[in-house]
Amino acid sequence: MTTSAPTGRRCPPPPAPLPPLGRLADLLEALLTSRERRRLEVPGRRAAVLIALYEHDGDVRLMLTKRTETLAHHKGQVSLPGGRYEPEDVNLVTTALRETEEEVGIPRGDVRVLGETDDVPTVATDFLVTPVVGALAAPPRALPNPAEIARVMEVSLAEVLALDAALPDGLGPRQLRYPLDGEDVWGATARILRDFCRVVRCALADPAPAASGSGVSPAP
Repeated sequence: MTTSAPTGRRCPPPPAPLPPLGRLADLLEALLTSRERRRLEVPGRRAAVLIALYEHDGDVRLMLTKRTETLAHHKGQVSLPGGRYEPEDVNLVTTALRETEEEVGIPRGDVRVLGETDDVPTVATDFLVTPVVGALAAPPRALPNPAEIARVMEVSLAEVLALDAALPDGLGPRQLRYPLDGEDVWGATARILRDFCRVVRCALADPAPAASGSGVSPAP
């Protein structure tokens, strides 16, 4: 197991307002592809989720989903789109993109993959979750799979960052919670959001030169 440097240190709060998504995506990609992230090599089933960033009305947002009450695992909970690794997946990035397309209809070719954050274990179901960060060139037209997704939630990244900044350090898995869009976000999803907020703050605290013309479209 390795320790990731940026997420382990405190970074100053992000500017208000946040930079446009194209600039933010460049900064996140520069950080995520240069740092050593925490990879958990312990027994457990592998899974991956997508932190999908996009702009809507000038605001950078991300997508959360509320799972149906009929699923075998994490029923009724708020999660990021994603799911279990399958043998045909090339890697866990493939898993996140495939599962997101199956759950909410975002074509995998529409996602510019920026990198991965630290692995997070689930407490009750013995999954090791790899969060993948991606950017979309336009707000997605979500088509939730009714067998898996009860509702799709669109939340402001600035709101998530503000909520995170108000939370003390050292909260346990049951105490770490984010009230978002009328839902109580806790568990592995809350821990992924906490880590991602640290990544965002660190990326904005040490800005690298923007890549020329990179935008948010996936590479051809």
